[in-house]
Amino acid sequence: MKNKIVEVRELRSLVNRSPGFAKKELSDYKLDIVALCGFGCLYCSSNHGNFLRINREPFADLTEAQLGQRLLPADDPSLMFTWRDVVRQLETELRRKRAGFGSGKTLVFSMLTDGFSPKLVADGTTRAVLDLILEHTEFRIRILTKNAIVGSARWIQYFSNHADRFVVGLSTGTLDDRWAKRIEIGTSSPTARLRALHRLQDAGVATYGMLCPVFPDVLVDDGVERLVDAIKPDLVEHIWAEPFNDRVNWRVVRKGYDLGSPMYGWLTDVYERRNIDRWSAYATELYQRLREKAEVGGWMHKLRYLLYEQHISGRDAPMFEGLAGVLLQSKPDEHGHSKNPYMTNLQPR
Repeated sequence: MKNKIVEVRELRSLVNRSPGFAKKELSDYKLDIVALCGFGCLYCSSNHGNFLRINREPFADLTEAQLGQRLLPADDPSLMFTWRDVVRQLETELRRKRAGFGSGKTLVFSMLTDGFSPKLVADGTTRAVLDLILEHTEFRIRILTKNAIVGSARWIQYFSNHADRFVVGLSTGTLDDRWAKRIEIGTSSPTARLRALHRLQDAGVATYGMLCPVFPDVLVDDGVERLVDAIKPDLVEHIWAEPFNDRVNWRVVRKGYDLGSPMYGWLTDVYERRNIDRWSAYATELYQRLREKAEVGGWMHKLRYLLYEQHISGRDAPMFEGLAGVLLQSKPDEHGHSKNPYMTNLQPR
């Protein structure tokens, strides 16, 4: 996929705390080096997040001025929003930090965009940014990408040269290359991502599993179990998994499926007809099967199931008894408890 690149106004600060990812136990800080990355995943939350939503019209104006077309990210997956002189801005920012900045903390690269977008890798931006983080901070760096290039000899050597500083994950929620080509537009195929993950593991590079999102069709037959086996759970540090959560983008996601297909019908039923109990049943079954797999495999301590629990029904809530491996993500009440009364009953008092 050839990107349509638009330069937009830069952020005042690039390295920031990441309370959302801290809640997920993924990182303490985050670094994004583009406003919208070079991949066009239809389910991506960035397209509907605060930054792009607030800047929707100004960025559309810039797109029209630079490309001659008024385009929006949700309409054109090839759009990529870049910031000007991001390497120089980051260097200036980091030189102002105190000695030992980041010690004992994790920085995710990247949180909402892919720092290994092909353009950024090709023009040297990715390498320059990582060099700066290594030189001017003491963060452990959590690489999160859908680009299988991280499994190439060149990048394996780079990570190995700084083995105490990197942990690498490739987001993979399916084994279906055909599906991914329609929904995760422009990314490396799941097969290529898993091959890259295995190469990293074989080389001794620290890795983690990122099964996000896992759509309902993966629950068919032994799809969940095969997906877990594919990331080699014995070799990863942790495994994050998450069901699909609508980010006001379910209609865009639905366009990636054939009319009349099971997933087209599922998305219509859950989000158009508001059959939320069906989502609850899916999120619950996904957790149960992951938990069973983890208990049998002896890696329950690695599981991090990210659950936006507001729609879990009273029927399904007991299946989460003990909340083993579950990280509740919905906004809590003033006492820190879930606003879903069925889930609140499961939380320690």
